[in-house]
Amino acid sequence: MIYFFTPYSFDFKLLDAIASCMELLKPDDWAVIMDGDTMFLQPDFGHQIQRHIDLHPEAGLFTCFASRCHYKIQQVPGADMLNDSILYHKEISDEVKQVSTGVSSTITRRIAGHLMVIRKSTWDKILPLVHVTAAGKRILGVDTKISNAILNAGLEIRLMRDIYLLHYCRLGEGFDYTKHIEPCTKE
Repeated sequence: MIYFFTPYSFDFKLLDAIASCMELLKPDDWAVIMDGDTMFLQPDFGHQIQRHIDLHPEAGLFTCFASRCHYKIQQVPGADMLNDSILYHKEISDEVKQVSTGVSSTITRRIAGHLMVIRKSTWDKILPLVHVTAAGKRILGVDTKISNAILNAGLEIRLMRDIYLLHYCRLGEGFDYTKHIEPCTKE
């Protein structure tokens, strides 16, 4: 079974919020962890994700493209990250779905966590590695710690090339804006 979560923590402890979601699952269940400022642009997004899980059940983590992302590997080549038209991004989503249905590729580096799909048993396996490296982290860097733990455990990260999310990611404020998480950054 696949469950969808948008973890939130009032004390900015994102790792704890994700762990609370994962505690609800059975070992063979999968969790889709999404940032709160993301949106699927295809009505069959769950079936798309299930297809990738069926094709690569051994994967440690799945992710996807996003309209805004710090990492080139998770950007659709040629897409305009500054375009604020939802219709523009829907067209890109339609195109990547049509061109790459069921196609994924391996990522061998850390990822941005706008969307992370992970099996509960995999989470249990990497959690000690994440806790060691993310002990002082609140919001910023938790996705990096999770993806690094996946790679350090010898597991694979796969990019679902047919899924493209709308990701606000401080479009109006700029990537460097952090006032929305100031209590987190003043530790």
